[in-house]
Amino acid sequence: MNLTRFRFVRPAPREYQRGVVLFVALIVMVALSLAAIALIRSVDTTNTVIGNLAFRQASILPANLAIEEAAAALFQDADIPHAVRIADHTNPWPAENYYASKQVDDAHGIPVWLQKRSAYPGSAKLLQDPTTKTEVRYVIERMCLAPGPATIGNCDLVPPKVNPGTTVGDASIALPSIPFYRVTVRVDGPQNSASFVQANLR
Repeated sequence: MNLTRFRFVRPAPREYQRGVVLFVALIVMVALSLAAIALIRSVDTTNTVIGNLAFRQASILPANLAIEEAAAALFQDADIPHAVRIADHTNPWPAENYYASKQVDDAHGIPVWLQKRSAYPGSAKLLQDPTTKTEVRYVIERMCLAPGPATIGNCDLVPPKVNPGTTVGDASIALPSIPFYRVTVRVDGPQNSASFVQANLR
């Protein structure tokens, strides 16, 4: 009779997992999520800056046209035939956006009439482009303390340019000084964008 011996091998005790890999994976996922959020915010900021630059560039041409129209209204030698001429510079003419004295402005030099759309006088001239939905508002200010004659005590004056030659007339004739004029333009574009441009004319 053959007796078969069976040998029972006890299995090795199972080692418990400590979860280190899972913890590291969670940290990596959090870091990747934060990096993705930072990237999205950076792209959004870049798009906003690019959009603002595009709106600013688009406002330059309408602002230049407003300044040219203001110059044509002030000076007789401007080459804009349809412009309305301001004959009397000593008195305001709000219908043509002209004021014979410096208006109240803010710390940036923007007149009170242009700080809000609602503050712009209803009788003043407003330029509109129906295609681009652009609105252009401008104010012409004579840099004087009060309406009236342009005197040294009332206005910022600059001597006119005089031909240094003496072939015509008398070089000793003293020409009257002329005041400065400040033109401030507000351009309201799409998406409630607003740009301001200023120019000094004489």
